[in-house]
Amino acid sequence: MSSSTTAMHAAMTFLNVVLLALLQLKYQNKETSPFEAHGTIILLYILASIIYSTAFIALLLRAHHQPPETPCLATLEHISLLTGALACDLLLLILAPPFGYFLLAFCGVLVLVKALLGSYQQIIGHLLDVAAISERARDLIPNVFHRSGRQEARNQAHAMASVCFQKY
Repeated sequence: MSSSTTAMHAAMTFLNVVLLALLQLKYQNKETSPFEAHGTIILLYILASIIYSTAFIALLLRAHHQPPETPCLATLEHISLLTGALACDLLLLILAPPFGYFLLAFCGVLVLVKALLGSYQQIIGHLLDVAAISERARDLIPNVFHRSGRQEARNQAHAMASVCFQKY
């Protein structure tokens, strides 16, 4: 586990403690508790905290027994950082809802962008396959409008579809 990851976990832990203290201050003199007012968010926070803690402990235990670039360690690191950030954001949803919703949307976009960047080669390959199929289909269109070429166009389209679906 790198020092930057350790610093991220330390920052998330500190932020969680501060946000929990602020939550306690916010509901100090109120009739309702956060569990009554925001039951679903609190339950999601507890679930995210349990997943974060479990993944972080597993990450610490595995880091001593496996090489540093193991896919298992990278997955555990991503899970722990994602759920730790989600736990902080869920507390922010209670303390400052507009800011919490903004951060939730922003983190969602960041996760989506990271997923797209991680699999861009596969996406480009599929797009090139679709472009090749549409180019072949464009060549078949003139035959569809002529009575004599309809059957030939159907046969070519079926052959093209069978070739394309054999790949997958």
